[in-house]
Amino acid sequence: MNDETYRLSRRNFLAKGTCGTMGIASIVNTISQLQLVNSAVASTLGPVSSDYKALVCVFLRGGCDMNNVLIPINGNSQAQGYADDRGVVAVPNGVVSDANPSGADSTIHLTGTPEPLGLHPNLPNLASMYEAGEAGFITNVGTLAEPTTRNTYTSSSLPNQLFSHSDQVTEWMSSIADQAYTSGWGARVAELFNDTWNVNSASSMLISAAGNNQFLNGSTTVPQYSVTTTGAVSLSGFGTNYGSALDNDGNVRNDNTHGKRLRALEKIMAYSHSNLIGNSYASVVKRARETEAVINAATSAATDIGLDLDTIFANATDSVGEELKSIARLIAGRTHLGNNRQIFFVDLGGFDNHQDINADLEVLLSELDAGIGAFNEAMKQLATLDSDFSYDMVTTFQASDFNRTWTPNGDDPNSAGTDHAWGSHSFIFGGAVNGGQLHGTFPELAVGGAHDVPSGTRGRWIPTTSVDQYCAILANWFGVPANSSEMATIFPNLSRFDDPFTASDLAFLNGIG
Repeated sequence: MNDETYRLSRRNFLAKGTCGTMGIASIVNTISQLQLVNSAVASTLGPVSSDYKALVCVFLRGGCDMNNVLIPINGNSQAQGYADDRGVVAVPNGVVSDANPSGADSTIHLTGTPEPLGLHPNLPNLASMYEAGEAGFITNVGTLAEPTTRNTYTSSSLPNQLFSHSDQVTEWMSSIADQAYTSGWGARVAELFNDTWNVNSASSMLISAAGNNQFLNGSTTVPQYSVTTTGAVSLSGFGTNYGSALDNDGNVRNDNTHGKRLRALEKIMAYSHSNLIGNSYASVVKRARETEAVINAATSAATDIGLDLDTIFANATDSVGEELKSIARLIAGRTHLGNNRQIFFVDLGGFDNHQDINADLEVLLSELDAGIGAFNEAMKQLATLDSDFSYDMVTTFQASDFNRTWTPNGDDPNSAGTDHAWGSHSFIFGGAVNGGQLHGTFPELAVGGAHDVPSGTRGRWIPTTSVDQYCAILANWFGVPANSSEMATIFPNLSRFDDPFTASDLAFLNGIG
């Protein structure tokens, strides 16, 4: 069997193995887990070019209720409907209602919106970023198999398992709403462009601070790499990050237990094996220490240039803040990673508020706001400390399973919540964002309204912007040519929708098209 045949056979095996027997699936899953410890290490480390760009995905698991994030306030034609329909889950918006007889207003007012809107009171950092032109919203975006309206709902092809958590998460991350999952769109970008963009790579282009995820999974050539909130994932038994097994020059020490154990492991891993699994395992473990060294060097770079992330993230110590802090470290140390293009992933769970939304949502939004506020500040400070970095090199975008129903599922403020819905709002921030404004089409917020799913569904908005359109603009900013064969490969359903690159209401990033 020649080398080319071997590569094709192995690739087919990895791609198709999950459809086989349980034994084959277990082997494929084992290889997948091993890849998390590995990265695509190139032979040399070269400089990162001045056109460095990073995409950061912040995923809100469970379906964040964005109806309580962007809120119509007094003076908005939909403000009274919000107060009346949302009832006990409504944020006081300046309108008198049964649930808010005083007409109090706790929202943070936004400027420059078509009609008066406010943000949830626990999002002061996002509000400041919006007002500074650093953040914006794409409104009523969601999974679509084809353009769909209230009138065509019963005849249109709909996303697979609409309103299902697992399926809608998958479809957001894959951008393909009507087919079985095979890969995430982030992984497809890396599969097509990693070798072109990252010729001096010393690490994976795909890095997650939140574990294995579908957005970065599925490439046959660029495995996603997982980091912890403190740095690389280290093999256990050799001290903390191998520190007890290595001397100050990074060489294995033989004069202590950890050093002897690591030396023995390296000798074992140097053996050749007669089967794919053995050789793959040995290759992964042999390179794990090299990868760890690269990641740890990158994470120390922020301190070296004077970027005080501990102070910047002092009020963002919850999970999403810690994850964003780890990503900020890696961006500061991007020259050690060697990539001109990098995709990162973080997430925050807990948004499945079928009940207790009044208690849960405000806490989660505070954690989110602290994290994104600190990360945004870190990127701006990095731009002042590093002459090779600019604030517009990093774009952070948010996604979630889906929105939640317009009307609540009860009238007890201590236990009422909202249920699975559809079209939602997503925020985006960074120096390349056309911020301080809404993009897309803001929905009619009414049960039975123009954007509601028919048949009395308590207010589930049919998206007016597809995930395909939203993410294609992100990919285009990142470097994927608009209307190219590569764009069509990454987003195979994109041609079903209006061209997002010429739509004036979707120009949420500079330099697209």
